[in-house]
Amino acid sequence: MKQVGLGFIILLAVALLCGCQGAQSEASAGGSDSLYTAEHIQQIALDRPGEALALLDTAEVRNLFAPSELGRLRSLVYHNGLSHYKTAYAHALKAYNDPESRRDPVKFLSLLSLMADQCHYNGDYAASVDYCVEGLELAKKLGDKTTEAELNVTWGLNLLQMRQQDEAFQHIDLAISILKDAVSSDSGYHSWDVLFYALGQKQSLLCDNDMYRQALAMRPDMEEALQGLVTSKDTPEGCSDMRRAEMDVLFSCIAYTLGDKAEGDSFYRSVEANPYASTPNGEYIRIPCLILAKRYDEALEYIGREKALLKETTDTANWDYINPHLQSELEAYQGKGDWKSAARVQATMFALADTLRHRERQADALELAEIYKSEEKDAIIEQQRDEIAVRRVVTGAVVLLLIAGACFAVIVVRKNRSIRRNNVALVARIKTLLKQQKELDLKINENLALRDRIEQMKKELDEATGGNATEPITPTETDAELATASAGESPAEADRILFDRIACEIKDKRLYCNPKFSRADVLQLFPVSPNKFAGLFMQFAGMKFTAYVQNLRLEYAGELFIQHPDWSVDAVIKECGMSRTAFYGLFVRKFSMKPEEFRKNALRDHGNVR
Repeated sequence: MKQVGLGFIILLAVALLCGCQGAQSEASAGGSDSLYTAEHIQQIALDRPGEALALLDTAEVRNLFAPSELGRLRSLVYHNGLSHYKTAYAHALKAYNDPESRRDPVKFLSLLSLMADQCHYNGDYAASVDYCVEGLELAKKLGDKTTEAELNVTWGLNLLQMRQQDEAFQHIDLAISILKDAVSSDSGYHSWDVLFYALGQKQSLLCDNDMYRQALAMRPDMEEALQGLVTSKDTPEGCSDMRRAEMDVLFSCIAYTLGDKAEGDSFYRSVEANPYASTPNGEYIRIPCLILAKRYDEALEYIGREKALLKETTDTANWDYINPHLQSELEAYQGKGDWKSAARVQATMFALADTLRHRERQADALELAEIYKSEEKDAIIEQQRDEIAVRRVVTGAVVLLLIAGACFAVIVVRKNRSIRRNNVALVARIKTLLKQQKELDLKINENLALRDRIEQMKKELDEATGGNATEPITPTETDAELATASAGESPAEADRILFDRIACEIKDKRLYCNPKFSRADVLQLFPVSPNKFAGLFMQFAGMKFTAYVQNLRLEYAGELFIQHPDWSVDAVIKECGMSRTAFYGLFVRKFSMKPEEFRKNALRDHGNVR
């Protein structure tokens, strides 16, 4: 026991010495170059994310930041500057799992808030709630009312997605209550603006749930928050006019929706009298009011100006251009009864949606590749560190055998723990990949449904015109550029669509779970020649049909182990339609661990095993 204790003392002394030297190095480097500071990187993260990431790469080589701080800052840049939420979360998780990140409670709280937002954007609402709970506990200890309120809002938005509406509104109401207390002691612009944001979130949720009268009843609270902005000395110029216009537009839309035209007109006149209404953004936010008021020509005029401005200043190939811009244009034409123009706009929307989904699949693949590249680099660094540690232990063993033995025992324990942690992390990454594959399959299904819908629209249009339409309905020249990707399918594109339909049929009905499932079963459903069938899978799946089916079975096995950890291995094998002999070897080859280890580490990931 004394020898082991001596080994710990020596290791602790070495660690403290190295830590002090590292701190001195960091301090001296930070003092000599102001670019390599957390404050500077956070300032440029939004507008210059590429520069921020380059600074962090250099800082890592020069050992200017602790690994946990590097992870936090990289996560912030990918989140705020690039909107790559999966990559951002991967870096944040590394920082979260580093015990050093908890040494600075303020930075750790910002990390928790960041991870809660990232999980929400990635659709992992349960994980987002977990980070909200942990963050709220720390925010209360620190007395950070603003972050406490923001985490409650995020919690509420998660619960709404999880169909827990009552609990969602409770958290948002709690956030509003916290902020009202905060503004009573702090009358600054930021406190009032955060309160206005929280109230706006609640009002939007009420409208989304058709609770318009409750939303209308929030007017006194909104007016109070707006008055706070007006009276605050540090409120930026024009901010209160902008918030007033936004509020009046919303109340005008609510009044029109409730059938109170006089009240809706009254609010809209207030918008028109607002100086902000004459700005391009001010004109844009008025469009929903005009559509609800059935002033379609005015709405189309503003829509035309907004589209022209967007096409001059930005890339319009995005979801925001579809909804609300093209969606508003569609509603205006439908309101006028101009069905030809409405059909043109809708065709453009479908074509652009198809293009964007293709881009998203490519972006997801690139983002995953980036995550794996980062993990590979981290693995190399970790391997180098382990090698250095081993050399130090061996050198020490030559000098003092007993001390080296104690140190070796410590290292073995730590290594085993590291292996367990790495296996848990691997299972977590597999879970993420399986989820992302499900999301990708869903997008492919939606894409196929959109194509079917377009074809149905064409048939309905032909029937409506008696099959005598002489003038084809085409998008405008500029909008046609956006629709190029889906205009006229090439043979390659037709093959891709055919493969997607076959793959969706196999996955949606889980045909692969039948042990006797074969190529002949698919050929009965889809009239494809055997040669072409084989070529489809080699071209788009990168493997033969049999290998593709085996891969689906293995992925389904991984899902079952995660979803049903109480199932036996034999039960999972049977459910997947595989033989026990083939299953073990293929499973280890795919997931780098035995089925029993995978199930155990899945339990650890859920926190059921320590």
